[in-house]
Amino acid sequence: MHLNHFKDRHKELFESAETEKRLLELSALFEISRTLNSTLDIKAILDNILLVPMGRMMISRGVIFFGGEDDDFIVQYLKGLTQDLLGKKIHIKNIPGTPLKMSTAKKDSAWMRFLQEQKLELVIPFSSQRNFKGLIAYGRKLTGKDFSEDEIDFLNSLTNIAVQSIENARFVNELNQTNHSLDLKIQELNTLFEIGKELNRLFEPQDILKQLSYALMGQMQTNQFFVTLTEKEQFKIVFRKGSLFGREKLADCSALCAHVERHITSPALCAENAKIKKLLKYGIEAVVPMQVQNDIAGYVFLGPKMKERTYTQADLDFLSTLANMVIIALQNARLIEQRIEKERLEEELTLARSIQDRLLPSKMPQHPGYDIHGVNIPSKQVGGDYFDIIPFDEQHYILTIADVSGKGMPAALLMSNLQAGLQMLSGEHRPLAEISAKLNNLIYRNTSVEKFITFFILKLNMADGSFEYVNAGHNPPYLFSADGSVQELEKGGLILGMMPDIVYEQGRGRLLQGGCLTMFTDGVTEAMNKDDDFFEEERLISFFREHFSKMDSAELNRRLIKEVEAFSTGSTAYDDDITMLTIKRLGER
Repeated sequence: MHLNHFKDRHKELFESAETEKRLLELSALFEISRTLNSTLDIKAILDNILLVPMGRMMISRGVIFFGGEDDDFIVQYLKGLTQDLLGKKIHIKNIPGTPLKMSTAKKDSAWMRFLQEQKLELVIPFSSQRNFKGLIAYGRKLTGKDFSEDEIDFLNSLTNIAVQSIENARFVNELNQTNHSLDLKIQELNTLFEIGKELNRLFEPQDILKQLSYALMGQMQTNQFFVTLTEKEQFKIVFRKGSLFGREKLADCSALCAHVERHITSPALCAENAKIKKLLKYGIEAVVPMQVQNDIAGYVFLGPKMKERTYTQADLDFLSTLANMVIIALQNARLIEQRIEKERLEEELTLARSIQDRLLPSKMPQHPGYDIHGVNIPSKQVGGDYFDIIPFDEQHYILTIADVSGKGMPAALLMSNLQAGLQMLSGEHRPLAEISAKLNNLIYRNTSVEKFITFFILKLNMADGSFEYVNAGHNPPYLFSADGSVQELEKGGLILGMMPDIVYEQGRGRLLQGGCLTMFTDGVTEAMNKDDDFFEEERLISFFREHFSKMDSAELNRRLIKEVEAFSTGSTAYDDDITMLTIKRLGER
C-alpha cells in the first residue's frame, strides 16, 4: 500500500513538474512572440530567434538562411561564426520539411557537408503559407549534451512563431525599399525635368555640355568624364572633365571609341561587358551611348565615382535618359545654328541679287527703228550670266552677253568684275578686239585656272545697222534676215581667263531692216528634258525663223523661255542661268 502510494505521489510530482515545464516554455514562447511582434526591425527579430535559444540552451553558434531564386539560399544572419560567411550562397534543392539532426542524417549533398564543416548540428526549416523559404541551423550545445525532443519542439515552435514576424518585417522592408526607390525616381524625374527646362533655354553646344557636366557631378557624384560626338564619320572629343582623362591618354579618340562602337546600345559598366572591358585601363568605368532615332551620335565615358561608390542600374537608367536629352538638345542647337546661318546667307544672297540686278540694264534703250530686249533668270539667287547695253557714242551701242563658269556667289563676283572692267574700257573708245584682250588679261590675273568666262561683244551702228563683234568662246549669236536666212557670229578667239595676251579677231556684219539678232547663254540650248535630251540650237533657230517677224523682242524672249520650260517637263527650277538679248531692226512703215 505504501509502495503504491509512493508511486502515485511520484507520478503526481512528475506530471506537475512536466506541466510546470510546459507552462514555462509556453510562457517563454509567449514573451518571445510579444517581443517579435512588437518590432518590424528584421535584425532585432533575427537577434531574438538566435540569441534567446542560444542563451537558454547554451548553444555555441547559429545561422539563418533565406531562400532566393533557383533553390539558392543566402546567409542572412549568424552568431558564433566568421562574418565573411554573410551573403554566402548555398544551393539546397530539397529543403527538409521537419527538424533535422546532422549527426543522424545522411550527408549526401553539398549543403549538408557545408553545415557539418561549420559544426552546425540541428536544422529547422521555416514553414510559411506565403511561399517564403528559409531555415535556421544551430551548433552543438556547450554542455556536450544532445538536443532533446522537447528542446527541438521548443525551437521548432519558436521558428514557426518567428516566421510571421520575419515575413512582416521583410514585407515592410521591401515596401520601404520600394518607397525609397520611388522617392529616388521622383527626385531623378524632377532633376531631369529641371535639366530639360535648362537645356531648352540653351543654344550653344558648350553651354549644353556644361549643363551635362553639372548634372553628372551633382547627381552621379563623378568629376571624371568626357564626351565624344560623331563628326564626318569620326568620333571627336567635345568636352572633358577631370585630370584622369588628359589629352595624351585620349589622343586617339577614334581607336578608343572602336572598343564600344556597335557593341552597346544602352549604358554599360566596363567591368561587366567583356567587349569593352579594355576601357578599364583608361580609367573608364561606364559608357553611355547618346542616341538619336536608334543611331549612335556619341558617347559619355565616365570615370569612377567619388568616395569609391559604384554605378547602380538606377544610375545607368538616369544616365541613359540624360544622355538622350543632351544629344537632342545638341542636335536642336545645331539645327538652330544652321537655320541662323541659312537666314544670314539668304539675306546676303538677297542683297547680292539686288546689287547684281543693278549691274544689269534697268530699262531697255528706246531707239527709233530698233526693238531691244534682254532678260536674265539665274538658277540660284545670284548667277554668273551677264548682259549689258552700253551707249558708245551718239551713233553706236555696245551690246554684250557673257557666261561665267560655275553658279552662285563666286560666279556673281566674277561677273561683277567683268562688268566693271567692261564699263571702264568701253568709255575709252577702244576697238572691240583690244577691249576683249584687256578683259582677258584682267580675268586671268584675278581668277584661278578653273574660272573662265565665255564672252560676246558687239558694237552696233544704229544709223545703218552695221556692226563689228568679237566672240570669245561664247555660243554664237544668230543673225536672221527677213528672207529667213541665218548667220552665226563666231569670229573672235579663246574664252576669257584661260591664258594671257590672247589676240582676238574682229568680225563684221549688218542687221538689215526686218532682221533680228539674238544672243543667248547655254542655259537655253543645254536645257534637258526627262530623257536627258538637250533643247539644242536647232530648236532655237526654228523658233526664231517662225516667230521673229510676228513678235517684238520681249515677246520672243518670253515665248522662247516658255518653250524651254515646256521642254524641261514644265519645271521652273532651272539647272543653269538663262540669259537672252534680242535686237530687232524694224522695217519701213
